Amino acid sequence: MINVAICDDDQSFAWNVEQLLRQTAAEQELEVCCEVYPDGSDLIRAVTEQQKCFDLIYLDIEMETMNGIHTAQALREKELPILIVYISGHEKYLKELFCTEPFRFLSKPVMEDEFRTVFFSAYERIRRQTGYFTFFYKKICHRIPYNRIACFESNGRVISVHRSDQGASKNNLLPDRFYGKIDEVEKQVSSKNGRFLRVHQSFLVNFDYIKAIAATEIELLDGMRIQISEDRRKAARARFAALAGMKGYEK
Repeated sequence: MINVAICDDDQSFAWNVEQLLRQTAAEQELEVCCEVYPDGSDLIRAVTEQQKCFDLIYLDIEMETMNGIHTAQALREKELPILIVYISGHEKYLKELFCTEPFRFLSKPVMEDEFRTVFFSAYERIRRQTGYFTFFYKKICHRIPYNRIACFESNGRVISVHRSDQGASKNNLLPDRFYGKIDEVEKQVSSKNGRFLRVHQSFLVNFDYIKAIAATEIELLDGMRIQISEDRRKAARARFAALAGMKGYEK
């Protein structure tokens, strides 16, 4: 899944870009979630207040309330890992664009072949950069490398991320917390990283941090023990066996 935003005050043009985007993605059977915003201020509110996360943004430069350059600067200040593709009929802004680290620039009117080339290049970059779990807490976007996450733990609406601190021992697990649902976390993680097991209604565990697995529980490298719920035991053992390359263990 690629999360895409189109920000352009020309409603008709934005609709055409969305149709071209969906058509291009469908050519390679890629799933995209696309949202359209008529102004940069609307996009920034969506990111900061509604906690929307985007992988790719097609951004017009000349907009009335908040232009594309100011919008991109606001996004960069939040250190969000977003690829920005400017779309404009004016090339006089090219020098100003470099400070916002754009991925590409498309000229209006957009040529279909050029759009496809840029989109697939962006997709490849996004695919290579999906080594981070991203979440919002107190309107701040946080990124944690998947290989430093031992497990996700759910307690009501609070998700705890148990992780190893950079440069520290794997036994030194530090929690980060945010509000969300473990089912939604599992969906996000599954689309980005294939090394997590759902062993319990409240736990999603990184295979690389499992020290031992028994019939009813697993032990992590830091000694933490997690019960495997009865209805998930068969699936969890099968998943563990597949990741470990152990044929027959799941039986």
